[in-house]
Formats: sequence, structure tokens, C-alpha cells
Amino acid sequence: MQHDCARCQHLQAATHTPHLPQPQTIPLIKDASEQHISTTCSRRLRRPEDFLDAVKWAVKYHPKANTTTLAVAHDLAANMPASKDGHVAYALATRHRRLGMARSTVAEHVAILRELGLLAWVEHGSLRNVLRTRLGHRFGPGTGYRATATIYAPCAPPEYDLAHGQLRHGTGYHSRIRAYTPQGRLHAITNTRSRSARRTPSVPTRTPYPPARRREGRKDNAARPPRTATPSPRTARNTTGDTPQQAAAGIAHAQHVRLETWWTQGTCLRQLAYALRPLIHAGYTWQDTARELTHWHVRARPANAAALIHAELRRRAHTGDLHLPQGSVKPFRQPPADETGHRHRTMIQHKRDQYGPAFARYRQTLAGPLRTALQQSTTPPTPQPPRPRPQLREPEHAFHRASTTPHNPRDIYRARAWNRPDEPTPPPAVTGEENQQLWAELADHAQATAAFQRLREGLANTTTTETPAQNDTSWCG
Repeated sequence: MQHDCARCQHLQAATHTPHLPQPQTIPLIKDASEQHISTTCSRRLRRPEDFLDAVKWAVKYHPKANTTTLAVAHDLAANMPASKDGHVAYALATRHRRLGMARSTVAEHVAILRELGLLAWVEHGSLRNVLRTRLGHRFGPGTGYRATATIYAPCAPPEYDLAHGQLRHGTGYHSRIRAYTPQGRLHAITNTRSRSARRTPSVPTRTPYPPARRREGRKDNAARPPRTATPSPRTARNTTGDTPQQAAAGIAHAQHVRLETWWTQGTCLRQLAYALRPLIHAGYTWQDTARELTHWHVRARPANAAALIHAELRRRAHTGDLHLPQGSVKPFRQPPADETGHRHRTMIQHKRDQYGPAFARYRQTLAGPLRTALQQSTTPPTPQPPRPRPQLREPEHAFHRASTTPHNPRDIYRARAWNRPDEPTPPPAVTGEENQQLWAELADHAQATAAFQRLREGLANTTTTETPAQNDTSWCG
């Protein structure tokens, strides 16, 4: 068996070697039963970039693979984002027309990808009506016909992970990358940086409006003598010190950077060039500037990219993350840490001096009347009568067994919910010898409870009326 899980386990146990081993060849999977997601040892892929990298690496190990195989793989990868698992529908009828190839050519190169372990079957296509199985009892005449589609899952063979220093956790289609060798980690970092560098935005870039052409035949269209340049005695306050040629070069620099960095697109070129002047004066080319901005890993498009660049350059220059010439950015003023708490005590004292007199005046003049008005407007809560103590009742089964004739709800309520200790227990609502005996026991219990309550009240009154001298005399006598 060429493509069993034992091969995956052997590759999974790879050690950290100083260089990435390159296999001479990889075994081709000829048996169709080993090309399913339940039997394959290839690891599933969900992103088109990973699938294309695996295809470009593996095509050299198949004798019949060529550039047509890469074209078919690119067309399959374009449909991967439509599924959360990366699955792709075969759709041979539309795919060969879109690629401009014959049906047999597309089928042949898809079979090559399956033999390399780059594709695995999720579901086989057939001509049976899938609506009959999907709808069940709801299927009937006139529902329609729909054949079963072929679904493929892009995968990466185990030899690809071994060659790239990726160690797996688990076997088969649901295995995952658990670690990297030293060379594999460097390869993964380089691959990630190269992908992030060529990322492009999904929104169109705003283009400046062309200047309006002047109409012919107007009075202001006449030739005028050039003005004589009069040197200014002093530099204006808002000038930056750059010549027009330097400003134009900065704008061209910013234009290249804006095309390469997605989160700066849509920003005014003049504002962007002004924000990038510390890097331009430090000798950065537009490639170096774009690479530096890419390393910042900005996750969302900022509202003002120029202000973000200005603040980030200033922060990185003063924290040591970016080396710029002295004086290219403004001084970064950060207050020292308040180790002794002097600033906090000063703030508290300032608030006490500012709001203390008003609070003292409130306590002297307004606090008392407001509290009195609040007490007068608040009504005391009405005392609630004590809840009656529950009385013992007969068991449910005895009550229902003794109830031979239907009674109205009032009689049942009087018989089961009587809880007035000042009146005798009412007669039962049902008849029967056993029921009469139970009600007699309940009446005796209620009378005993009332007697004990009267005895407690009498003892309490006697104890409170006696004096300590009387208690001592009676005890001695």
C-alpha cells in the first residue's frame, strides 16, 4: 500500500535538522481508494496561497505534469475562498470552457493532482438525482432533477511538509502543523513577509481631478511679462526649507510608496510626502520606505495615514526602533514616572482648593433642609399583617379517595386551606370514616397548639411583672 498512514507517522517524527531534506521523489497515488479525505495522508489546506505553493513544489515529481497542470491548479485555487473548508466543486463542464481546454485535458491534469496527493475526493459525482435524497418525503413529481456534483479538497502531501521543515500533529486529512524546524521557521517567516509585501487593497484609489483648461479668447489669456524675483529678507514662517525640486522628488517618492502600501492609498500625495520627509532626508529609497511601512503591520485603514506616519516615526525614532539623523524629528517629551506620588497629591490638593469652598457652603446651608424635606416626603412603609401559620392537612391520596361526589371549588378551598386559628376547623367537604378520623386528629392538634400558645403568653407576663426582690424571697422560702 503506497499511501498509508504509516508513511505519515514516519514523516511526522522528523527531528530538528540543520538543513531541510529534499526528497528525490514522492510516491504517486495510483489507487483511487486512497484518494479520499478519509484515506489520504495529505494535510488539508484552506488558503489558495498554500495550495499553489504545494502545487509548484510537487509538479516536478510527476512525469506528465507541466504548465497546464499549474493553470488548472490556479483555476481551482480561485474557487477555494467560496468554502470555509477550502473545498472546490469540480464543474468540469464550465471549467474546461473557462480555461479554453478540452474536457479530457482538464480531467487528465486533475488526475495528476490527485496522484501527487494535492487533491482528495470529498464527494463523488454521479447522475443520480440528489434532490430525491435531500428533500426526502417532500420530493414529488415536478420537483426537478439535479445531479450530484464532484467536490475536491486541496491538500498538501507529507513530503511537502518534510521538505519545508513542518512537523505535523496527527495523521491524515485532519492533521495540523504543530512545530517547525529552524530552517522551516525561517522559510515560513520569509514566505509570510513576501505575501504581506504584495498585498493590495480592495478599494479603488482616488485619483486627483485634472486641472480645468482655460478658455480661449478671455482677457486673462493675454501674455504677461514675467515678474522679477525679489529675494525675501527672511524665511516665511510656514515654509519647510525644501526647494521646489526637492518637493517634487518627495511627491514622486510618496506616489511610489502609496502604490505599494495598501493603507496609505487615498491619502493626499503632498501630505504623505511631508510625513515621509524624515525617511527621505535619511536616504531611504521608495522601496526602503515601502518595506518599512509594511513592517508596521497596520491592520485597518487609518482615517489619516499621514498623521499616523508622522506620530509613528517620531515614536520609533525616540524608542530606538528606527535610526534617523539628529534633528529630523521633533523632540519627544514624556513626563518622568511619578515614583513618589507628588503629581497625584498636587492634583488632589488642586481639586480640594477648587471645589472645597462650594462643598462646605452646601453642607452649611443646603444639606440640612434637603435632608428634612426628603424625610417629610418619604412615607413610612405600611406594616403588613403577619402571615398565617400553615395548618396540617390530610394526605392527598386520602382526600381524593374520600371524595366520591364532585364539589364546587369553594367547598374544596374551605376544606383544604382553612388557616384561621381563632375559629374551629370547618367540617370536611367530603364524607367518609377515614376522612372524619383524620379531621378529628387535626382538630385536636389545633386545640393543643392554641393551649400551648396561651401557656407561653401567661408565663411571659408572670416573668415580666415579678421584681428581683420577690424572686429572691420566693426562692429562699
